[in-house]
Amino acid sequence: MTSVSAPPAGSLAPLRERAKTLREKGADSFHAVLAGVLAAGLEDALQAGDHARAISLINRGFAEGSPQLGCDLLCRAMTVVGTARTWTVQLAPLRSP
Repeated sequence: MTSVSAPPAGSLAPLRERAKTLREKGADSFHAVLAGVLAAGLEDALQAGDHARAISLINRGFAEGSPQLGCDLLCRAMTVVGTARTWTVQLAPLRSP
């Protein structure tokens, strides 16, 4: 009788993630910089009480960034100003991957 044992769980090679293309790396870099610029601009607008500019920056987060970026900016604005203020933002259309 021959017995075969499974290899130890730790010895299996981890699955490799697909390497990102240069375009994907560039997009990630662009979105990281965009998020930083919009967040800094939003903080300045909120400190100055310029709600029209804050809304413009939030809209740009949705339109040029991602739904998550827009939501993060909107949540930050609501934290600073409060939820009693009415926020009118424009959601970006969904993009096909």
